[in-house]
Amino acid sequence: MINFNTDYKIGFIGVGNMASAMIAGMTGVGQYPWENIYLFDISDDKTARFAERGAMVVGSIKELYESCNCIVLSVKPQTFPDVLAEIKACKNDKRVLYISIGAGISTDSISAALDGAPVVRALPNTPMLIGKGVSAICRNYGVTDAEFDFSCSIFESAGSVLKIDEDEMNRIICVTSSSPAYVFMFIKAICDAATAQGLDGETALPSVCDMVSGAAELLKASDKSADELISMVCSKGGTTERAVAELKRLGFPEAIASAMQKCTDRAEELGQIK
Repeated sequence: MINFNTDYKIGFIGVGNMASAMIAGMTGVGQYPWENIYLFDISDDKTARFAERGAMVVGSIKELYESCNCIVLSVKPQTFPDVLAEIKACKNDKRVLYISIGAGISTDSISAALDGAPVVRALPNTPMLIGKGVSAICRNYGVTDAEFDFSCSIFESAGSVLKIDEDEMNRIICVTSSSPAYVFMFIKAICDAATAQGLDGETALPSVCDMVSGAAELLKASDKSADELISMVCSKGGTTERAVAELKRLGFPEAIASAMQKCTDRAEELGQIK
């Protein structure tokens, strides 16, 4: 069990999938007290199930700000300017730790909008929903070691944490945050192709998922490189060798690299939103 500092009253502005995963991890593995969690979202449907467990649902950003000393900014990047303006309008000198999960939004831009506030920036991914997330995380100069440890513990309660420098954050999005979508597309393509060949792709889905997770675990545990493991599967003149050659002919590695670059480019664009 993760030992949380329960001196924090933590408020979430926006209660989407990632915020929900964070809350599930905190209150599950971490056993964080429900009464220390405050929620604000324009949709009552998103907060109702947490309110039933004891979380405090508030009617405005101002009310959440007045109740909390840690605020999670879990809204879309395009919404940040309006949310930050509302927080700034609260005009209170108390110290609040901000944790942002907005893609492309730097700690400096948030801190500048909030009069030099301490800001932690994190990039979680959707496997957090089952406690298997990977979250890249960094902090600005104003965050103390204790505040950073607390922030990391939130994400560790729903997976693993990768501590990196701020200048790497936009580039890591395509590696750990957006990348589950590539894997889902890969799995779907295998199942669709199985159906096209007369198999039942829907029935095969669990086995395909097991294959992907097994292959990933093998690579993680092995002392061999990815190229060496590919060679192990590709018997000379065999079926896998033919399949891999076709993937290369169609530009599979180049397509992934291009997609990742587009992801990073978009993160840079989002960081310019005013």
